[in-house]
Amino acid sequence: MTAVRLSKAAVIGTLIIMVPSTFEMFRREQEPVFIAIDAAAVIVFVAVYVTSCLRLVWGSRDFRSVLAVWITLTVLATYLSSRQFGRMEAGHVYAAVIASAVLPVRFALPLASLNALLATAAGLAAGSSPATSFVIGAEVALFAFLSMLLAYLWTTVYALQQAREEIGRLAVHEERLRFARDLHDLVGRSLSLIALKSELSGRLLGQDPARAASEIRDVEKVARDALREVREAVTGYRQPTLAAELAGARAALDAAGVECCIEQDAGVLSPDVESVLAWTVREGVTNVIRHSRAKRCDIRLKRADGHIALEVVDDGRLVGTEGEGSGLRGLAERVRARGGTAEAGPLSKDGFRLRVVVPVPLA
Repeated sequence: MTAVRLSKAAVIGTLIIMVPSTFEMFRREQEPVFIAIDAAAVIVFVAVYVTSCLRLVWGSRDFRSVLAVWITLTVLATYLSSRQFGRMEAGHVYAAVIASAVLPVRFALPLASLNALLATAAGLAAGSSPATSFVIGAEVALFAFLSMLLAYLWTTVYALQQAREEIGRLAVHEERLRFARDLHDLVGRSLSLIALKSELSGRLLGQDPARAASEIRDVEKVARDALREVREAVTGYRQPTLAAELAGARAALDAAGVECCIEQDAGVLSPDVESVLAWTVREGVTNVIRHSRAKRCDIRLKRADGHIALEVVDDGRLVGTEGEGSGLRGLAERVRARGGTAEAGPLSKDGFRLRVVVPVPLA
C-alpha cells in the first residue's frame, strides 16, 4: 500500500507542475511543429519521471539505470526551460530528487549541484532577476537535500525493522537451544536411572521381592521428578542447585554400582555459577552411567584465584559413542556464556575426564 501511495503522489505531483506549463506552451507557441516537439518533450519527461519513481519504490536501483534517468530528465528540463514555458526550469528539481534519493552521496551531491546551477542559469536566461534565479537554484538544492534526508530515514527505518525481525528470530532460536539443552540434561540421567533400577528390580523380583518393590518405588519417584523437571524446563524456570545435583549424582552412581567420591571446596556461589556447575555434574554423571564401564567416579570442586574448577573423572572406557555428543556441546555453550572453559577427553590410561572452569568474584 505504501508503494502504491508513493507512486500516486509522484504522478499527481508531476502533473500539478507540468500541466499548467503545458497549457502555457500551447498558448504561446504558434508553429505546429514546435508544439508537437514541446508536447513530446513534456510527455517523455513525465513518463520517465513517473516510471523511475515506480522502479524506485519497487526496489530497482541499478546505478546505470538511475544515471540514465537523471541524464534524460536533466536534458529535457534544460530544453523545456530554454523554451521559457512557465517555470519549466523547476524541472531540474525532479532530476535532482531522483539522483539524491537513490544514488550514494558522493554521486548525488555533484549531480544535484549541477541541476541547481542549470536551474539558476535557466532563470537568468528567461529574464528573471538574479535574486529570483538564485531562489530557483536554492529550491532545487533544498529538494535534493530533503530527498537525501528522506532516503536516509527510509533506509534506517527499514534496517531497524530488519534488525528487529532478526532479533526475534535469534530469540526464538536461543529459546529452542535452551530447551534442547535442558531437556537433554534432564531426561538423559533420569531415563538412565530408570533403566538401571528397572533392570535391577527385574533381577530381584524372584530373589528379594521386598527390595524389588523398593526399587520399583524408586523408579516411580525418579519418573515423577523427571516429569516435574521437564515442566519446569518448558516454563524456563529450571535452575538446578549444586547440592541437589551432587546428591542425585551419588544416588545414581550407587544404583549403577559405581563407587562415588565427592570432594567439595566451593563455598558460597552465585546462582548463575551454581547452575552451570550443577549442569556439569548432571552431564558428567550421565555420561559415566550411559557410556562407560567405570567402577569409580570422582567429583572434585576446588576454588582458587577467582575461579572454581569442577572435574568429573571416571576409570572406565567410553563405549557406544564417538566424538563429542550433543550434551557436551550444550554444556560447553552454557559454560562459555558464563565466561568459562570446558574440556572433555580420555585420560592417558583408562578413564575419562570432564573439566569445567568458571570465573567467580573474589571474596
